[in-house]
Amino acid sequence: MNRHRCLIKSLALIFLCACALLSYALCYAQETAGPVEVNGDEVEFFPREKKVVGTGNVSVDYDDARLTCDKITVYTETKDAEAEGNVLLKTLTGEVRGEKIRYNFETKQGEVLEIRVKSGEWYAGGDKADLMPDGSIKIAESYVTSCDRERPHYKISSKNLVIYPDNKIVAKNVLFKVGNVPVAYLPRYDYSLDADWPTIDVIPGKKSKWGVFALTSYRYAIDEQNKITLRMDEREKWGFGSGLDYKYSFGDFGEGLLKTYFTHQRNRDRNEDGVLAEEERYMVKLRHRWDIDENITAFLEYHKMSDVDFTKDYFYREEYDRESSPESYLYLLDRQPEYSLSLLTRKRVNDFQTVIERLPEVRFNLKDQNLADSPIYFKTDTVITNLNSKTADNVSEDEAVVRFDTYNKLSAPLFIADTFSIVPFVGTRDTLYSRNAIGDDDEFRTAFYTGVDASTKLSKTYGVEGKFLGVDFNKLHHIITPTAEYRYIHAPSISSASLQQFDDIDSIGRKNEFSLGIENRLQTKRLVDGQMKTWDLGYFLLHGDYLYKPGDGSKFATVKADLELTPFSWLRIESDTQYDPASKDFQSWNADLCIDKADKWKLGFGSRYWQDTEHELTSEFSYKLNNEWAFRLFGRYDLKEVESDGHKIVNKFSNKEIAIIKDLHCWIGEISLDIDRDGGATVWFTMKLKASPKAPFDFSNYYARPKQ
Repeated sequence: MNRHRCLIKSLALIFLCACALLSYALCYAQETAGPVEVNGDEVEFFPREKKVVGTGNVSVDYDDARLTCDKITVYTETKDAEAEGNVLLKTLTGEVRGEKIRYNFETKQGEVLEIRVKSGEWYAGGDKADLMPDGSIKIAESYVTSCDRERPHYKISSKNLVIYPDNKIVAKNVLFKVGNVPVAYLPRYDYSLDADWPTIDVIPGKKSKWGVFALTSYRYAIDEQNKITLRMDEREKWGFGSGLDYKYSFGDFGEGLLKTYFTHQRNRDRNEDGVLAEEERYMVKLRHRWDIDENITAFLEYHKMSDVDFTKDYFYREEYDRESSPESYLYLLDRQPEYSLSLLTRKRVNDFQTVIERLPEVRFNLKDQNLADSPIYFKTDTVITNLNSKTADNVSEDEAVVRFDTYNKLSAPLFIADTFSIVPFVGTRDTLYSRNAIGDDDEFRTAFYTGVDASTKLSKTYGVEGKFLGVDFNKLHHIITPTAEYRYIHAPSISSASLQQFDDIDSIGRKNEFSLGIENRLQTKRLVDGQMKTWDLGYFLLHGDYLYKPGDGSKFATVKADLELTPFSWLRIESDTQYDPASKDFQSWNADLCIDKADKWKLGFGSRYWQDTEHELTSEFSYKLNNEWAFRLFGRYDLKEVESDGHKIVNKFSNKEIAIIKDLHCWIGEISLDIDRDGGATVWFTMKLKASPKAPFDFSNYYARPKQ
């Protein structure tokens, strides 16, 4: 019995000792975890008050926070601090300045007097601020500006302002001030300090067609994914117009952009014996993308306009110049490693457009599949389409047909020494039409394909270093890639003249063609951003299609060439051509020279030539006179242009533009004059914040620089 009691007492004693040791370890860990380090010219520790006092060039570090000031008192137990004199608190969310600050390094809460906050290019300040545990800052009697002057050129003032860790600000009872003069009022103002777009934008000017105008926009961010832009414009000759742009996100159901614009235009020419009257004109555009899962994506585009000239008249640079006649469609794509399956529905929504409707089109594409571990691969591309051709304004009757088309191919790729490949193939294309060209019974067409693709890659490295004509090189690597292709299509069972023509599938005919190409690339090694990287000095591609016709005479159909030279980081030269041996003339020839001395000047010169249609020269030159002034010149000159009605324009400027740019510290001011071919002039003036440099309107003409 005594032995049991002794055992119990021993176990109890061991347990009490273990608890004491654990308690001591925890207390020690708590006392030593995350100490507040105080450094300064003089640092004193007061054990009885458990505080540290630092004076002169004080710095305190704790976790991700660093505080500097002239004087500080830190209470070591609570980690409370009272700092004064040139106080600067740096955290992961930004910088906070003030004359006095009370701050707890543990909870990250505090109070700042005469606060000044810096976040990126933006500054905020106020009489008093509360630092919240979530990283947000609540400022009373506050302001926000991108001007770093003690007395900013402009500011956005409010009674209450909250700056969130994601750099979003929310302010109430807002006054926009230039200097100390109020110019606008908003009951609430939401803005992301990371945004490139300004909240409010006003562009005044004068245009020959519009008269004096003022284009205004107001942007409101509902959240990071949902933003609204309200447009309200006044044009002296055409009247008032308004629109709403909504960039939205439905989370798992995709994201997109809705653009609308509406106006009752005055003095609209209705082609009724010169009668001018008011007319309702509008635009509705919707673009949506939905990634249903990692393989399936849906695209939707809807473009509805009141008339064919709407985007040309109102949004020439933003819409018309990019795509003059956009089509509306719904496209669903399922991409799998072995195949792809798609559904396309294209419907005409504007009567003034000529559109080939596809209601719908279903396509199945099986990628190359190995057959039973043999050297033979099989692929197929099968599509069924309900086609309906509609002409603009229904000037002719619709042409409709249901078409089933399948292309099946067998190939046997052969690779030799990892540098040479040869791929022979055979295939058939079978197409079933519900009706022929004259609307009679259905038609079935078949065509036989065969051919071979061959290519190789040869390279050599020259271990040379030096400079030639000012061009630095560190070893030279030359790559040559010759290619040869042969295509043979037997005469189809039905001539294309017997079928309605909708696309390339319907125009298939007999073909016996060789395609020959050779690609050259010259590379070197250069120091880029502190690292040795591969640099392309030059690229040249020559490609030609040779038609083999023993009876009619064999010949080259088209010869193409592409040249790219980048001897320096600031210089790029490009040229691409298509030559027609039959006419002994170039079908097209584009050439570009681009010099980009970003710190001082830029020059761009381009030539665009299209056979029997247009030959155009474009140039742009910008120059920085000093840190405050710069100018930009633009010109587009038509050596020859043949308009749609056959009228020829020869040796005439189509556009001339000059712009003067002034650096106004936190703003960029620009005034521009553009004169078109008919003598019409456009004058416009913009003021852009450096912190939000983008503008929702675009009048400038730009040189289309070569691809980078």
